[in-house]
Amino acid sequence: MSENARDGGPVATMEAEQETPEPGKSVKRGLLDRLPYWALWALTAVPILLSIIEVVRAPKINHADYWVVLGLIADKNGDLDVAQLFHLYHEHPIVLVGLVFWLDAKLFAGTQPPLGFLSVILAAGMFAALWSMLPRTLTGLRRAGVVAGLSGLVFSAGTVEYFGDGMMGVQWLLGLAPAVIAIAFAHHGKLVPAFLFAFIGSLGHGVAFPVWIVLALVLWLRGESRIKAALPLGLGFVVFVLWRVAPWPPSYQKPNVVGADTYLGAMTSTIGQSWSTKSPDLAFLAGALTVGLFGVLAATAVKQRLASENFTGTLDGPAPVAAVAGWFGLAAQVTLNGVMIGVSRGGYNATEGMSSRYVGIGLLGVCAVLVLLVTRGPRAVRLKAIPLALVMALCVYAIGNTAAGATRWRYAYQPVLAVAMQVDAKTVMSKMYAYPDLLEQQRAMGIYPFTPDFTLGCGAGGPELGTTVDLAKAVELKGPGYGPKDTAGAVDAVTVTGDKQIDGWALIGGQQAQCILVTDGAGKVVGGGTVGLPRDDITQFLKGTGRSGWQAVAAPEVKDAVVLAYRDGTYHRITTMKDAGKG
Repeated sequence: MSENARDGGPVATMEAEQETPEPGKSVKRGLLDRLPYWALWALTAVPILLSIIEVVRAPKINHADYWVVLGLIADKNGDLDVAQLFHLYHEHPIVLVGLVFWLDAKLFAGTQPPLGFLSVILAAGMFAALWSMLPRTLTGLRRAGVVAGLSGLVFSAGTVEYFGDGMMGVQWLLGLAPAVIAIAFAHHGKLVPAFLFAFIGSLGHGVAFPVWIVLALVLWLRGESRIKAALPLGLGFVVFVLWRVAPWPPSYQKPNVVGADTYLGAMTSTIGQSWSTKSPDLAFLAGALTVGLFGVLAATAVKQRLASENFTGTLDGPAPVAAVAGWFGLAAQVTLNGVMIGVSRGGYNATEGMSSRYVGIGLLGVCAVLVLLVTRGPRAVRLKAIPLALVMALCVYAIGNTAAGATRWRYAYQPVLAVAMQVDAKTVMSKMYAYPDLLEQQRAMGIYPFTPDFTLGCGAGGPELGTTVDLAKAVELKGPGYGPKDTAGAVDAVTVTGDKQIDGWALIGGQQAQCILVTDGAGKVVGGGTVGLPRDDITQFLKGTGRSGWQAVAAPEVKDAVVLAYRDGTYHRITTMKDAGKG
């Protein structure tokens, strides 16, 4: 069968002819005709731009798995240990992830934004692959509407963790994105690049492993020879063997008593989490319905494939099976990913699949549902492709707000980790998912915050760690009720000691502090932190900003420190709880 027949070329030609503007139309009418297209292309661009903004606004410092993986693949001096790249981390390959993290450390001082931008690029490649798989029968405004919907799904609000926490995005998208690109190449019958990207994904993350089975399915649905369809299964077996012989990390017994329903729950919540980030029952239901829909549509496709019914020849009929082979492949990839997570994580909890790191799997599932419905669904659904695509994308984007909010909440606190690393506050580091035993390596590599641009955020010429402050000139910032209503503050602790997270709030003329400092009794700055944290409890009884909160950390040796809020060149000594009623 020719490529043209597989992709529905004659139907595309018929629809294109119908949408060709009539001769003699005025320029004004032509511009009006293009407005819907411009609006849809603008909608396509908006989610991508918002994802880039998330990278820009995210904190510089990395955390959690970044430090662990870097510690595994580099020695104490920061030199790459190539052999360690072939060890597994949490049972997943880290060849590409480890190499990218090491390059980030060497080239960009281990900062997070480069990883965030790489995550955007990987997601863009995934989006382009999905776009390329749309059948040629889907043309004009309907095609533009579906593309806009796919953009809203791939770059949904739920993916903020991938871009705002670039470490997480790189880990997952180095597996997911190459797998989707491989499916797209197989969809177009290009075996060599399909196998190449499948192999790249298999080096990136275990989430890509099912792609070898999926490629066989896609090639079979396309009508390729049995040898071609079987080839990826053989290559996948080789990848599986290499994965099993790689050095494995220690395994631990799962903590929960489980049943078959537990594993099923972990699977369905992974696939359905895009429709519910709060209610497990809704995630279970959405995941089960998604898998059921895939099954019904796949059964019809297999029946037609076996009967060689690949082309309907009608303008508004369902797309030929071969023309949407990649989308059935994507549905299979999502389902198998859900099974993998169900088996591997079900022993922890039935709701493990609702973790935000799995969001890419659920969103790809929604993408597959959307395109299969508008190409193979009931006629009434196919004719409403634009509203269906936009409504689905908008609903999922709105639901993703919960996960996005949780990620952004962490943004404001991350600078505290940078200070904790600088002052060797190991207890706070551990609490914030960093690893004190890797500090020597990080200092040797010059990773942020061990770089010249580290700052406490007080502005040009402002105090930094090691600066000496004249405490006698500090203005006392009393608690509420003991001074102006728009100028007050407090430390949420009786005493301030080192190597502990110190919380409080400060309003100076109705504004938040410019930075927060911790000094010893002699006025030497031995700690700091972050400002602009939400404090709704303060807003309830004091006029001023609702982001008057701050958090700080000081060096371990500090026993009874002084906390200062700095703004516009003036130091304000903040009252502790034990001093709240004095004066």
